[in-house]
Amino acid sequence: MVKAARFHKVGEPLKLEEVQKPRVGENEVLLKVKAAGMCHSDIHVIDGIIAAATPVTLGHEIAGEVEEVGVNVKNFKHGDRALVHFLSPCGACSYCLEGNGMICENLFTRPGYGFSVDGGYAEYCKVDAERLVPLPDMPWDFAATLGCAGITAYHAVTRIAKVKLADNIAIYGVGGVGMYALQIAKLSGAKVIAIGRNQQKLKMAESLGADHIINASTSKIKDEIRKFTNGKGVDVMVDFVVSDESIKNSSSSLANGGKMVIVGVSSKPISINPQVFVLKEFSLAGSLVGNKNELEELVDLAKSGRLKSTVTQRFTLDEINSALEALRKGEIVGRGYIIIQ
Repeated sequence: MVKAARFHKVGEPLKLEEVQKPRVGENEVLLKVKAAGMCHSDIHVIDGIIAAATPVTLGHEIAGEVEEVGVNVKNFKHGDRALVHFLSPCGACSYCLEGNGMICENLFTRPGYGFSVDGGYAEYCKVDAERLVPLPDMPWDFAATLGCAGITAYHAVTRIAKVKLADNIAIYGVGGVGMYALQIAKLSGAKVIAIGRNQQKLKMAESLGADHIINASTSKIKDEIRKFTNGKGVDVMVDFVVSDESIKNSSSSLANGGKMVIVGVSSKPISINPQVFVLKEFSLAGSLVGNKNELEELVDLAKSGRLKSTVTQRFTLDEINSALEALRKGEIVGRGYIIIQ
């Protein structure tokens, strides 16, 4: 028997349980979980905003060591280090064949580790070998957070926003994902504005390369952005908050022809002014998470030393519910993770 943190019912804390050690199928790998990053999506699952199977072990940022491989697995062996790409595009629909696996027409009927099948808040996790990315020698905590926070930021900035040299880009919300997004935008050659309410988080954003920080509690965002951009506005606004306030501030801060990219998940509809979007030719795009190829690129970027870890806090599996409550309250600067073994 092994320990796991299980989700049973919306509105209830996770339950620490003893479960059977997973048995691998012929195409699967058993990972001895070394670190599992904490994501706000776990809060959304508990609150019923994101649907998940019940019961299920949460945790979709998973890094670990290969313990066992199925008979058909040839590209991994015992002792290898690996990172999980937690979604499973089918690879056969028209979207997948065009390289757009994250809008796979079968995506949400297939395994999602930590959502529809057991994830990484456990001592062991079994994964289809095709969903694994080999890991270089790097900290387990940093590696785990690349599996969602990192790849979500990378996809939003490079694939959806298509940020380029000399762009002005604003990151609205400097949580763990936002911290990676601002670094990736800087690496793309952009000037980056970080927007948040927590001064400690804004200081971290500044230390990671933000060219300008705005405290939304004490400053008028539109005025600050116009001042920084010589009255033009930002070319791209990446919104990790997604509230009436953030949408209003974002749309009023865009340059003509600017793009708003929504990454945050909300249970409430948002409102935009279509007249402004038409007259200024704004565009609005959603961004989910990157594909496995992008995750491999991101791991290479981290290996090179150009991307810095945003991990600041460690918790044990026994502390999972208090850790998630700290995340809910915005008390974690950067990214927190669960140390498993």
